[in-house]
Order: sequence, then structure tokens, then C-alpha cells
Amino acid sequence: MRHKLAAVAASITLLAGSLWAAQGKDPRRFDPARVVSAAETMSPPECSVSGTVILEVTVEKTGGVGNIIVVHGVPKLTEEAERSVRRWKFEPAHLNGERVAAPVLAAFTFSLSPQWVSGADPVQPRRKPSAPYEPIRIISTSPVNNPTSDVAFGAVTLQAIVDAGGAVGKIEVMDGIPPLAEEAERSIRQWKFLPAKFQGSPLATPMVAAFLFSDTPLGRCSRF
Repeated sequence: MRHKLAAVAASITLLAGSLWAAQGKDPRRFDPARVVSAAETMSPPECSVSGTVILEVTVEKTGGVGNIIVVHGVPKLTEEAERSVRRWKFEPAHLNGERVAAPVLAAFTFSLSPQWVSGADPVQPRRKPSAPYEPIRIISTSPVNNPTSDVAFGAVTLQAIVDAGGAVGKIEVMDGIPPLAEEAERSIRQWKFLPAKFQGSPLATPMVAAFLFSDTPLGRCSRF
């Protein structure tokens, strides 16, 4: 009888251990890539140009920039935006403490003209359904205007946390002067996002946004 009870107890112990292992199976922790230096963002264009360039940048596990997908481009400015991104410094993503390659979203907003069109719904890049990490998607953007100050032009680069609900949380000014940075922050807080996902669950993730303020009057510029 004692042997039977011991066998039953051993079976229960093994079953409990199996259930615990199943519940705790694959408890993977994912930390997205982020920018650590964006001091060499491109200068404002000579003319006010309407639009936002959106890039999906693969940050390699070494921290270097790999493939870049143009989610939404602006003629004559997309290449300059890509060159800026390749000069930035990144901290790669980590999975269970190990460095891994993963995409990060970068946006460049140009134009301070009254005719600047907001609310664009850019085409997002196709993703493999099996990809465990899906980066942030931008649903719509918001106009940005010259601040009423003596400082009317320059570049501002922000790193914003888009939370699991798609709202903009903490914003870090990576580069830029206060009068322009305040207007850039005001604008990005009005953008609409779909949050990033890891294994199907929403995840708070940083994205980078550069705003380029031009002092060239619209009348001097030719429209594209």
C-alpha cells in the first residue's frame, strides 16, 4: 500500500512539474532597438517641401544599420533621410538579454507651408505573419508650424515612446533647440499610431521623429 501511495505521489509531483513548465514555457523578454545619438540629422531643405518620409530601419545586433524599407517617401528627400539614419547610433534590440536584429521606425517631417497636408495614411510594408515582432505603424500625422520666435529654422530629432495603447508617452529630445523642439513635441503628440507587437501582444516601443524647419518662403520654392 505504501508503495502504491508513493507511486501516486511521485506521479502527482511529475504532473505538477509538467504543468508548471508548460505555463512558464518560452517566457521571452523583448527589448526593442532605440537610437542613442542622432546629432547628424540632415539640414533643412532649401525649399519648404510638403510631406513625411517614413522609414523602417533594421538595426543589426551589432548596432549598425542594415536594410531600410521606405514606408512612405517624398521626392528628392527620401535619400537624404536614409543618409541621416545611417549616421545615427543605435542600441540594438535584446531578446532574453541577447542582442538581436530588429526594425525600428524613423519619420522625417518636412514643410512649414500652410498648404502642408496632414492626415496621410501611408502604405505600410508587408510583413511575414510569422515575424514575432511587428514595429509601430503610423496611421496619421499632424501639421507642424514655425514657432513665433527669432529661431525659425533648424532640425529637431525626438525619440518618443509609443505605449501599448498607441499613445505617445515620454519624449526625449535627441537634438535641437527648445523653441523648435516644443513645436515638434506638440505635433507628434497629435499623431495616431498602431502600437508595436511582440508575439501578438501590444508592446511599448520607441520611435524616432525628425522635424525640419525651413526659413525659405513658400513663394520662392517650386512645388514637386
